[in-house]
Amino acid sequence: MQKSVIMIIVGIVILAGGIAASVFMGQESPAPVAQPETPQTKETEIIPPAFDVVRVNHQGNAVMAGRAHPGSTVEILDGDDVFGTVKTDSRGEWVFVPDRVLDVGEHKLGLRMLLEGKDPILSDHIVLMRVPERGQDALALKVRRDGEGPSEVLQKPGKAANADGAALSIDSVDYGTGGLSISGHSDPSAQVRLYIDNNFIGATQADEKGSWTISPQTEITPGKYKLRADQVDENAKVINRVEIPFQRDPMNDTSGLKPGSFVVVQPGNSLWRLARRTYGSGVRYHDIYEANANQIKDANLIYPGQVFRLPKN
Repeated sequence: MQKSVIMIIVGIVILAGGIAASVFMGQESPAPVAQPETPQTKETEIIPPAFDVVRVNHQGNAVMAGRAHPGSTVEILDGDDVFGTVKTDSRGEWVFVPDRVLDVGEHKLGLRMLLEGKDPILSDHIVLMRVPERGQDALALKVRRDGEGPSEVLQKPGKAANADGAALSIDSVDYGTGGLSISGHSDPSAQVRLYIDNNFIGATQADEKGSWTISPQTEITPGKYKLRADQVDENAKVINRVEIPFQRDPMNDTSGLKPGSFVVVQPGNSLWRLARRTYGSGVRYHDIYEANANQIKDANLIYPGQVFRLPKN
């Protein structure tokens, strides 16, 4: 009986093996499981060079900082000349402290980024800097290279402040193809509201550096106004206020200045900027200066409300 059981088991094993062999030889090998395709690696987006900080002290010593592509070389340009060179860190940040002071006068600062395997890349913005005589505050205005869009004041001679020390200022009024744009500074992340002759025209929140820009949707017809900015708290209570005279008429639309016409100076204007928009070259600011020498004591100091003649070519 025991021997019969063993023989039956052996027979079952042999039969199973035959069936398995028959199945294996009579069918194709199973198709391999499809593996997901490895996605192609996207080319890393190139980060163009940009200014974040430009400061000059009373002695003409400067400090500049900004962003660009990580591992790139950034050239700081003063006009067409290379003023200095700096390498970005792993986060693309850079800081540059020149080993020589900035000369008194007008400067046009730009950036040019050098990255292996790429053509040189210019910054979208430039900084128009006015360095006065030693002992005075400089003015640094960041504008788009193409002259469009709002400007940003990176440094100005002074700020209005209330008794609590909260700073608020209207720094620039820009006209262009995109309409009117007004910018200034306040406390970081502050709520700012803008009014013309006590009529509300817009509100915004300042960034972490205290910079703010408002592009009113309200049409502002030619005329003389009072432009007011209010900094308010979370309960809409005014904690700081600044007000300046404001004039808009066809003469001060600086997007289309023509030789032989006139311009009304607005906050943020400089002779260099007016010359660039009139003649296509900022270096011709001296033409405007000479034509209006009776009003301009210092080419580095012009004031809102002044009316300048723009001489013909």
